[in-house]
Amino acid sequence: MKLINYIMASVLFLSATLLGSCSEEENTLSKAVLASASALDFEAEGAQPKTITVYADADWVMEDLPEWITVTPATGNGTTDVTVSVTDNMRDGAEDNPRKATIVFKGCTLASRAEVVVSQDGDKYRDCQEYTVDELPALEDETVVSVPEALVTAVTTSGCIVTDAQYDVNMFLQTATAVNVGDKVAVKGSKGTDAHALPYVVCDEVRVVSEGNNIDYPEAHDVTAEVDSYTSDSREWISASGVLSGNNVTIDGAVNSVSIIDAPESLNLAALNGHKVTVYGYFDGVAAPALRIQAARIEDKGVVEVIYFSEDFEWLLPWAENSGAGQTVENDGSGTAPQIYSAKNDEGQTAAEALLAHGYGLEESRGASIYLQKCYLKFGKTDYQAGLTLPAVDGIPSGEKVMLSFDWAPMVGGTRKFDPVQLIITVTNGSETVELDPIGHNFVNEVDKLEWLHADVVLEGVSITKDTRITIKSDAWGETAATSGSSVYRRWFIDNIKLSRAN
Repeated sequence: MKLINYIMASVLFLSATLLGSCSEEENTLSKAVLASASALDFEAEGAQPKTITVYADADWVMEDLPEWITVTPATGNGTTDVTVSVTDNMRDGAEDNPRKATIVFKGCTLASRAEVVVSQDGDKYRDCQEYTVDELPALEDETVVSVPEALVTAVTTSGCIVTDAQYDVNMFLQTATAVNVGDKVAVKGSKGTDAHALPYVVCDEVRVVSEGNNIDYPEAHDVTAEVDSYTSDSREWISASGVLSGNNVTIDGAVNSVSIIDAPESLNLAALNGHKVTVYGYFDGVAAPALRIQAARIEDKGVVEVIYFSEDFEWLLPWAENSGAGQTVENDGSGTAPQIYSAKNDEGQTAAEALLAHGYGLEESRGASIYLQKCYLKFGKTDYQAGLTLPAVDGIPSGEKVMLSFDWAPMVGGTRKFDPVQLIITVTNGSETVELDPIGHNFVNEVDKLEWLHADVVLEGVSITKDTRITIKSDAWGETAATSGSSVYRRWFIDNIKLSRAN
């Protein structure tokens, strides 16, 4: 407790120093005010009062409150416990709409304010207006909506796409309710906008009204030739043709691939791995180097290559979004990279735990040094080297010559110097390990811009079985400042790993 008080006192002193002085009329009010909570939530009826602590270096007062909120005491000096209470949220004998207000504990300046958001439950659908699908995109975010009828035209693992009667406006519904293409559904939820500036609805209720309705898909906008430049502010019905690798459709000559997002089992992507395909679906934003699509159907154009394993790490998106992971390569060396041991999904599972569950081995020379990006991995820090062992792969014919492919990049620092990292690939069968030639880069310090590099490595002279483990790691493994005489930077990134039959 003494430590907490010391920290709070230090913060208040620093804040007061930075915020300047008050007028003579306000010289008793605090120059710095903090609160122990930024948000309070209350039930609609019979809500119990809640206590928080206000920290100040002098007097503080409350701004005017809405009539449904009471704060006791409404003024104070220094550190003070205050009680926040609310009245029942009722109208005409029934729960009213949810309500929210911001209460402010303030000192003498505009900057010396502690804001607390007070929210109270209620019946969010009381007085709710009905909308058609085509009206939804223009609504303000958090608008509560009821849609009496919408046609399901695509299904994903996290929801579905519905369309209006003319197939002009398409909307993603985030829901766990199982629906099928051709269902007409009634929807209740709240309108939102995702990270790609596309509208969607977070659903509280999705109810099937009728099944087996005919769908007359419009002609798709073919984005194959413009995959590197295409974008849209709506979920347009599009198509793209290329070679399917995992969840990605790669297109010759293009930087971007087409990433199939949240693909349902019904699409049977695994059976089409390595096939030439045309995918039809709804635009879901661009997260370079991928154009995202929520697929409705895929046309098989035949086998192009035999793929035994592929990984694009797109399944790590929930962990990346929750932890604020950035895209360092795409931003030329600038991007937030949380550790895989701290990044968690909504269920509390860490990215490290998820990778291990997928069969990966996490290789770290001295301790935690693997980081999460959106959506790929970063390895190493200063004297800490790191790498990744791929999951076991079954089904490769005996004697088959195999190609290991992946995209990678070194790290570039703020001084525009590229880490002189080389990647080492080892193939282990039992007690025997074969080390392949190192893979390096030719980026020029202070001149080049960071970008992805592609590597194709034929695994010559090795046999790949279900017991084989393939590891990709940095060179200078275990080398430290103590052994080399200087800090050793070997930081790097990896994405889009594939094992396929070598031609």
